Amino acid sequence: MKKILLIVPPNIRFEDYIKPASNTKVTTKGEKSFGSLITDMPLGVISLSAYLKKHIECQFEFIDFNVELNKIDHFPFETFADYFSSILNKRYAGTEFDFVGISALFSTAYRSLIDLGEISAQMFPNAMLIAGGNVPTVSYKEIFKDTDCFDAICHGEGDIPLLNLVKADNPYDFVLTDNSWITKHKLMTTLHFEHKFIDDLDEIPFDYSLIDVDDYEINPTIKSYVGVGEGKLSYNIMTSRGCPFKCVFCASHATHGRDMRYESVERVKENILKLKEMGVGVITFEDDHFMGSKSRAYEIVKYVGDIGLTAFFPNSLALYALSREMLQALKNAGVNSLILAVESGSDRVLKKVMKKPLKLDIVRRVAKDCREIGIYTDCNILFGLPGETKEDIAETRAFLKTVDANWFRINVATPIIGSEMYDVCEENDYFQGEVVESNYKRAIVGTKDFTPEFIQEVTYDTNIELNFVHNADVKLGHYDTALASFENVIKVKPDHPIAHHYAAICAENLQDKEKANYHYELYYKYGQSDFWQKFINKYNLPKIDGENVGTGFGRTVTGG
Repeated sequence: MKKILLIVPPNIRFEDYIKPASNTKVTTKGEKSFGSLITDMPLGVISLSAYLKKHIECQFEFIDFNVELNKIDHFPFETFADYFSSILNKRYAGTEFDFVGISALFSTAYRSLIDLGEISAQMFPNAMLIAGGNVPTVSYKEIFKDTDCFDAICHGEGDIPLLNLVKADNPYDFVLTDNSWITKHKLMTTLHFEHKFIDDLDEIPFDYSLIDVDDYEINPTIKSYVGVGEGKLSYNIMTSRGCPFKCVFCASHATHGRDMRYESVERVKENILKLKEMGVGVITFEDDHFMGSKSRAYEIVKYVGDIGLTAFFPNSLALYALSREMLQALKNAGVNSLILAVESGSDRVLKKVMKKPLKLDIVRRVAKDCREIGIYTDCNILFGLPGETKEDIAETRAFLKTVDANWFRINVATPIIGSEMYDVCEENDYFQGEVVESNYKRAIVGTKDFTPEFIQEVTYDTNIELNFVHNADVKLGHYDTALASFENVIKVKPDHPIAHHYAAICAENLQDKEKANYHYELYYKYGQSDFWQKFINKYNLPKIDGENVGTGFGRTVTGG
C-alpha cells in the first residue's frame, strides 16, 4: 500500500504574518498581533485523496499549516522554515512515505512552498517529492529556478495525474513521459504540457476523511462577513470546475480550464443532505463560476433553502445572473450576505482593460434589489491594472458613491503568474516589487499612469471614503446595520479609530450613549498617530487635540 503525505503551506508571507500591515486583518496571540490566515477547507487535496482511495489502496497523512498556525497561542520562531521543521519533525520523524506532495493555492504561499520542499527532501529522502495546485501550475519555471528539490510538478488538476503516477511501476520514469507532469529536464526539451481533467465530477467521491473537520471551525474568512451563519457549522463544497470568462487579472483557467464541468444536481443535493444530517448549517460554495448554468444554480439554491440550510458564496456570483427571482431564492436559502464582483465603476476599464462582461446599470439594480430583499452586499473593487488611469479611478469612486451597497472591499490588482495582467506587466517592465508573493493589499505595479505608491494610497483612502465617510447605511439611517459593519471591522482591527468614530455615531443615533461614549474614547485613543491623522483631517472628523476628541453630535467626549 502506497503511503502519501500531503502538505498545505500557510497562505501568507512570513513578513505579513509577523508584522501585519496597518491595512490588514490581524489575530492576537498573547499581547502580539499576527497576520490573519485563511482556513477554508482544502478542497483540492480532499478531492485528490477521495479519488485515489476510490481506485487504489493507499494511506494518506495530511498537515495544513494554516490550521496549525491558527491553533498555537505563541510563535517563538525566527522563520517559517524553522517552524515547519519543528512541526514536521515532531509529527513525522522516522516515518517513511512513498510520495510527499505540497499543494499551494495562493501566490503568497510561494516561499513556504519552497521551504517545505527543501525540508521534506531532507526529512524524506526516499519519497518522491511533488507539487501541485494553482501556484506550481503557473510558477513551475520559477520553482525549478529557485530549487532542485522537486521531482515533478503537476500541470493543472491533480486527480487523474496523481492516480496515474501512484499506479506507475516506476514513478520517476513515468513523469518523464507523461505530459501532465512537469520536470526540470522537460523544460529544456519541450513546453507542451497538458491537462487531464475529470469531465464528470460525480466520479469524485464525497469523502472529507483526509481532514479533521473541527480544525476548520476557526475560520476568519467567514467571520469577516456580516450576517453569515453565526454559530452554525460550515462546510466548503465545490460543485463545478472551470470558468469561460477571460478577465485579465485571473489565472484560474491555467489550473481548471475554461470549459465548465459539473456535478449533477442530484449528486449536489445528495451531498448537501448528508451535510445536514451531520449537523452542518452553512454550505460554503467555492465554485469559481457557480452561475455557469442559471437554471442549475437556481435549483441548487432553492434546495438549500427548502431543507433549512444557509448558503454562502465567498467567490462572489456573476452579477448578470442575479435576477430578482434568483436573489429571492438566495434569501430563502438563508443568504443574508452576498459578495458582488463589481471590480470597477468605469465602463472603459471593465470593457477595455479588465475584459469583464458587466454593465454598470446591473450593479445599481442588484444592490437595490438586495437591499429591498434584505441581503447585505459586499462589493469587490480592484485598482491598479495596466491601462487604468487616475481619471478612471476617480470615475470609479464617483460611481460607487451612487451604489447603495453595504460595504466595499477595495483591493490592489495583483499580477498573478498565468494571468494576462502578469504577461502585460512583464512585457512592459511594470513590476516594481516582488511579484511571486504579491497579494491584494500590496501594490507592485507602476505604469505611465500611476505609481505603486499612488495605488497603495488611493486604495486605502477609497476604503475610508466609501465604507465610513459615505457609508450608505449611515446615509439611509440604517444605523443598526452600519454599526454591525463597523463592529466587524473593530473585531479584526481593534485599533481602527475611524471605525470607532462611526460606530459611536451609530450608537448615539440608536440611543445607546454608553456604547457611543466607549467608541468615542477609543477614537481618541487610537486616532493620534500620523497615519490616522491624515484621514481625520482630510475628511473633517472631530479633531484630536490631546485633551479631548472634540465635539461630536452635540457633546464633547473627554479623552480619558
